Amino acid sequence: MIARVALLAGVCVLAALAEDSRVGGPTPGFVFHGPTHSIRPIVGVPGAAYLGAPVARDFDAASISPLGKSALAVRGGQLFFVQGLEGGQAVETPVEGGLPAVDMITWNLDGLSAAVYASTSRQAQILRSPDAGQTPAVETAVDLSGTETAVSALAFDGRRLIVGAGGIYLGDVSGLQLVTRAANPAAFALSGRDVYAADGDRSQIWLVREYAGEATPMLFADGRAGVSSPSGLRLSGNGRNLVIANAGASSVDALEIATRSQVRHLDLEFKPTRMDTIGSGALALLNQGTGGEPLYIIDSGEDLAVYFIPARSEE
Repeated sequence: MIARVALLAGVCVLAALAEDSRVGGPTPGFVFHGPTHSIRPIVGVPGAAYLGAPVARDFDAASISPLGKSALAVRGGQLFFVQGLEGGQAVETPVEGGLPAVDMITWNLDGLSAAVYASTSRQAQILRSPDAGQTPAVETAVDLSGTETAVSALAFDGRRLIVGAGGIYLGDVSGLQLVTRAANPAAFALSGRDVYAADGDRSQIWLVREYAGEATPMLFADGRAGVSSPSGLRLSGNGRNLVIANAGASSVDALEIATRSQVRHLDLEFKPTRMDTIGSGALALLNQGTGGEPLYIIDSGEDLAVYFIPARSEE
């Protein structure tokens, strides 16, 4: 089934940001906008939305919590905790003891803890924020220099790191444990005690059942199911499908987990490079908006639709 990318053409009917700089109108989430180095809200609803004015600026990179109210961001090698996104006047606090030169950030699904990785030192670190409004507490750095290759993907389940680097590893302060060399992950998707891994080089999706226990790897899907240099993964809103961003085919596909058969297919006019969760719902970001390209988001609900988000002026 082939569906078209929907255009967000209703910009003129949307409310502008209020004069007190608070985010106006419905806001399904925030994204880091690479071209303007800023955290910006999506204002409106899918089908009629635009990228609002920045609420936090001048960052080299940032990742927004699944809770949608805070972010971790990097500026000049320093890690910052950014709060108050929904108020339109974010407050940024340096994370004392945080790793310098972080270039990967991933969140636990509950949004209350995160993990970061710095490729220059080949170290990772877990950050915990038990109380809303407090700067995250940092844990002892985890040495990832023992991986087969450079780290290409990172996930965090609240207790341990899941690391992609020429194989799949588990990591914590006690060290690294090799799970399997079957896949070289470009992205992960956690599903309870199982993990899915996208291997962009081999155009394969691997499933590791009980990754923290018996760790049984198995090939879940490959080119025969439309997998083509996958760059991002996530479970659908109903949990029954695995949604795959295929960079090689410029498409998004949904495979039914029970049967491994393709149930949805979207041809895209751009190459998806990620599938980063936006908020706690079914939305995810498919690109960074570089090179003059607009941002694209996917609604991974039952119907599976992709929308582009035009950007208003920064003001």
